Amino acid sequence: MDTVKARKQGNAIMVTLSSKLAVKEGQEFFYYKDNEGIISLIPKVDDYFANAKPGQFTDSDDDLATDFTPRGNELDD
Repeated sequence: MDTVKARKQGNAIMVTLSSKLAVKEGQEFFYYKDNEGIISLIPKVDDYFANAKPGQFTDSDDDLATDFTPRGNELDD
Protein backbone atom coordinates (compact mmCIF):
# COMPACT_ATOMS: atom_id res chain seq x y z
CA MET A 1 0.00 0.00 0.00
CA ASP A 2 1.40 3.39 -0.97
CA THR A 3 1.40 6.32 1.43
CA VAL A 4 1.15 10.08 1.05
CA LYS A 5 2.11 12.86 3.41
CA ALA A 6 0.01 15.92 4.19
CA ARG A 7 1.79 19.26 3.85
CA LYS A 8 0.85 22.87 4.51
CA GLN A 9 0.46 25.24 1.57
CA GLY A 10 -0.73 28.69 2.58
CA ASN A 11 -3.72 28.22 4.88
CA ALA A 12 -4.57 24.77 3.47
CA ILE A 13 -3.33 21.25 4.11
CA MET A 14 -2.54 19.46 0.83
CA VAL A 15 -2.23 15.77 -0.06
CA THR A 16 -0.60 14.89 -3.38
CA LEU A 17 -2.13 11.99 -5.34
CA SER A 18 0.05 9.72 -7.45
CA SER A 19 -0.31 9.96 -11.24
CA LYS A 20 -0.97 6.20 -11.32
CA LEU A 21 -4.42 6.98 -9.88
CA ALA A 22 -5.22 8.64 -13.23
CA VAL A 23 -6.88 11.69 -11.67
CA LYS A 24 -7.23 14.37 -14.33
CA GLU A 25 -6.19 17.94 -13.66
CA GLY A 26 -9.25 19.98 -12.73
CA GLN A 27 -11.34 16.89 -11.87
CA GLU A 28 -13.81 17.67 -9.08
CA PHE A 29 -14.65 15.48 -6.11
CA PHE A 30 -17.10 15.37 -3.26
CA TYR A 31 -15.32 14.53 -0.02
CA TYR A 32 -16.47 12.83 3.14
CA LYS A 33 -14.73 12.16 6.45
CA ASP A 34 -16.28 9.53 8.69
CA ASN A 35 -16.14 9.20 12.49
CA GLU A 36 -12.98 7.10 12.30
CA GLY A 37 -11.09 9.68 10.24
CA ILE A 38 -11.36 7.87 6.89
CA ILE A 39 -11.45 10.43 4.08
CA SER A 40 -13.24 9.41 0.87
CA LEU A 41 -13.12 11.23 -2.46
CA ILE A 42 -16.12 10.67 -4.72
CA PRO A 43 -15.74 11.85 -8.33
CA LYS A 44 -18.30 14.45 -9.32
CA VAL A 45 -20.09 13.36 -12.50
CA ASP A 46 -22.38 15.19 -14.90
CA ASP A 47 -26.11 14.56 -14.60
CA TYR A 48 -26.68 11.45 -16.72
CA PHE A 49 -30.34 12.35 -17.17
CA ALA A 50 -30.01 16.07 -18.02
CA ASN A 51 -30.58 15.54 -21.77
CA ALA A 52 -32.67 12.36 -21.58
CA LYS A 53 -35.63 11.98 -23.89
CA PRO A 54 -38.98 10.99 -22.32
CA GLY A 55 -39.05 7.22 -21.78
CA GLN A 56 -35.36 6.76 -22.62
CA PHE A 57 -34.54 5.12 -19.30
CA THR A 58 -37.65 3.00 -18.77
CA ASP A 59 -38.36 -0.59 -19.73
CA SER A 60 -40.94 -0.74 -22.49
CA ASP A 61 -42.61 -3.77 -20.87
CA ASP A 62 -42.83 -2.12 -17.43
CA ASP A 63 -46.45 -0.93 -17.10
CA LEU A 64 -45.78 0.98 -13.88
CA ALA A 65 -42.93 2.96 -15.43
CA THR A 66 -44.65 3.73 -18.74
CA ASP A 67 -48.23 4.39 -17.58
CA PHE A 68 -47.65 5.97 -14.18
CA THR A 69 -49.99 8.81 -13.23
CA PRO A 70 -49.45 10.41 -9.81
CA ARG A 71 -52.58 10.36 -7.66
CA GLY A 72 -51.35 12.26 -4.61
CA ASN A 73 -48.05 13.52 -3.35
CA GLU A 74 -45.83 10.74 -4.76
CA LEU A 75 -43.52 13.25 -6.43
CA ASP A 76 -43.32 15.74 -3.55
CA ASP A 77 -39.94 16.10 -1.85
